[in-house]
Amino acid sequence: MNITESKKAIIKILGTGLIVLFDVWMKRMAVQSFPREEQLIQPSFFDLAVHKNYGIAFDIPFRIPIVIVLTIIVLGILVRFAIRHWQIQPQVSAAAWIIILGSLGNLFDRIYYGFTVDYLIFFSRSAVNLSDAIIVTGVLLLLLTGKSKKKFFRQ
Repeated sequence: MNITESKKAIIKILGTGLIVLFDVWMKRMAVQSFPREEQLIQPSFFDLAVHKNYGIAFDIPFRIPIVIVLTIIVLGILVRFAIRHWQIQPQVSAAAWIIILGSLGNLFDRIYYGFTVDYLIFFSRSAVNLSDAIIVTGVLLLLLTGKSKKKFFRQ
């Protein structure tokens, strides 16, 4: 294992953790202070408003208790994957931890609020939060850092 690669991975993970904490704080502020999405009078390219997502990605309806259980199962699998890859491929492991942290941000919402709080509204249609962006970033990093499929999945 390359020490420099491990340090880079740790910095990515810690930075992501800070962003998730900021996102949790922003969601709380949004619920307390932002208008609801449907209250926007003149929607624009970008707005700050509360969109309550009671389902999964893209507002696909799904019962929250089922989503919570499935999220916990997937998180367990990802944690195992991240731990197993840390020594050999710390950047792959970091990508998995990034997905885990973003997922924890949204899981917190589902448990605490009963829905995922989306507060970044684009084009009056797309509602997201920073945890969503972190999950997508983690998935992209995971795809980009898995150099060889054979080596990547054999671990």
